[in-house]
Amino acid sequence: MDKFKILSIDGGGIKGVFPAKFLTSLEEEIGEGQIHKHFDLICGTSTGGIIALALSLGIPAKEILKLYQKNAKTIFGSKSYNFFTKPFYKNEPLEKLIKDIFIKYHLKNEDPRIIDAKVKLLIPTYSLIDGATQVLKTPHTTDLLIDKHVPMYMAAMATAAAPTYFNAYSNTFKRIDSDTVETFSNKVDGGIYANNPSMIGIIEATTRLEKELSDIQLLSIGTGQLKYSEAKNKKLWSVWYWLWISKKRIFELFMQSQSQLTHNSISILSQFNEDFLYKRIDLDFDHNFHVNMDETNANKLDKLAEIGTRKFQNEGKYVLDTFCSSSISVA
Repeated sequence: MDKFKILSIDGGGIKGVFPAKFLTSLEEEIGEGQIHKHFDLICGTSTGGIIALALSLGIPAKEILKLYQKNAKTIFGSKSYNFFTKPFYKNEPLEKLIKDIFIKYHLKNEDPRIIDAKVKLLIPTYSLIDGATQVLKTPHTTDLLIDKHVPMYMAAMATAAAPTYFNAYSNTFKRIDSDTVETFSNKVDGGIYANNPSMIGIIEATTRLEKELSDIQLLSIGTGQLKYSEAKNKKLWSVWYWLWISKKRIFELFMQSQSQLTHNSISILSQFNEDFLYKRIDLDFDHNFHVNMDETNANKLDKLAEIGTRKFQNEGKYVLDTFCSSSISVA
């Protein structure tokens, strides 16, 4: 029996340069716009969600890499310090960039919808309307009826609407072949609960898609993490310590700890089921080199891309042999 292959991509803002570069190197070996043909399911949160949606349309990973490298200052260049009334950045520049590249590759001169994906998708977001987690899904089973109508650029903006960085995302859209208007309101970054969406992928595969864990192969790509440790004795751990604008410790701490928990949990699963294959690609930052979620320094982004290249040099053959030796046959 063929293995069920899952690709999962973490959130991390502009640090998406790392997985985008790794996947660009992968495409140089298998062909541009071909990654979706080698996986049964792609999961992506925040920046990983943008990449996942792009890959599902056959958009080459190098195009997303270029988008990040060339437009970091457009996305994160104009920062507001009016903390009481505004987030740090406006949604509109990122929305325009995503909308333009998605429609360019859709070839129908209209915004692609989730139903247009060429592979099964899971895109985590959080709905403030419901006060609940929400995973946008392709209609890969007959009971999934609603999300297929959502324009892909809206799904991308919803999963990437990180609190404090961007406004919660709201919009409206018409259903496919209908004048019925649906609201799509107050969505925020799926990274608040699933920055590493790998476990969501495993659960979807083993429940709704009825796959055995032993039949699954999972490739999970992170965006790098700086392990938070503090050896200094402090009498007071101030609000300013956690919310300091240049470091934003609290948000990254939440996201990174969730990613670590998911990685550790899946590693344990793989230890108790030797037929379940799990591969994690990530990097650790340190005091010598660290990239913030809203980094705009071109030199740093180039170095991050270089690390992605080196990581592929070390891990690429294994990924190619394990996940890309044959393409998925789509029914």
